[in-house]
Amino acid sequence: MRRFFRNRTVPSLVIIFTAIFFSAPFALPGQSEIQTAIILGTVWFWCLYAPLSLPLLFLFFSGLIAELFRSGPPGILLLWMLATYGVAHGWRFKLAQGRFLASWGAFSLTMIGGVILEWMLMSLRAGTLLSPLVALFQFALTVGIYPCLYVIFIWERRIFNSDKDL
Repeated sequence: MRRFFRNRTVPSLVIIFTAIFFSAPFALPGQSEIQTAIILGTVWFWCLYAPLSLPLLFLFFSGLIAELFRSGPPGILLLWMLATYGVAHGWRFKLAQGRFLASWGAFSLTMIGGVILEWMLMSLRAGTLLSPLVALFQFALTVGIYPCLYVIFIWERRIFNSDKDL
């Protein structure tokens, strides 16, 4: 029972911990972007390679909690998380069987769409066009951090998870 509970809550706890940790005032450059990158990379990995570990209900509630600790407009991160989940879930059978580069490429394309959507919504909220450099930085950071998350999560699954169906 403990293993079942642990296997089903690890991704949600990573999302919640990341949201809380990176909401602290560390004055790191790109702190909000790092928070978003880790959360979206977590959603992509667990939905693609261990979908039973991140049920949609857990994703939704961890996204709501993450929204409480985010400095951006409410709802954008949750929308982005749900869109990432949908794309990863839809392509799961093709991408999970293939190589890492195919998964990373699909993740990159998904992040392009998400970054453009967030930039457009933020520009609409501000009433003017914002600099696209912020969106480019968010994209580069999110795509660049995913291989590190991939290695960490693969290691975690091999060490702590003996269930092959996850």
